[in-house]
Amino acid sequence: MKKCRTRITGLSPTFWLRAWIVISLSERELHGYELISSLSEIFPNLLSPGIGGMGRGYRILKDLEEEGIIVSRWDLEGTGPAKKVYRLTSEGERLREDIIKHIEEMQDYINKFLELSSKKF
Repeated sequence: MKKCRTRITGLSPTFWLRAWIVISLSERELHGYELISSLSEIFPNLLSPGIGGMGRGYRILKDLEEEGIIVSRWDLEGTGPAKKVYRLTSEGERLREDIIKHIEEMQDYINKFLELSSKKF
């Protein structure tokens, strides 16, 4: 038997990680470590702790930046090393609205699925 694929838009772990980054950045600018740490707390099963999870998080940030969804700048203020700070672009703001709409639609499908799956045929 083949393993069930969850790569369908909206069910893949990457979708949820990307969506959370977009939603998080709609409020304010955040630096990479802060974003990825919050991802680890909110989605502990999607982003493994340690270097592996951090690497995946930074890859997603890089992809979003290459797609024009977010932009970054170096924050040189304060003590310690410079930090890369991310914010949404206007394209990212549009994507945020699309993500919310998509998740609301998915919620309807999921609720209907659960309702039907609990019936005995």
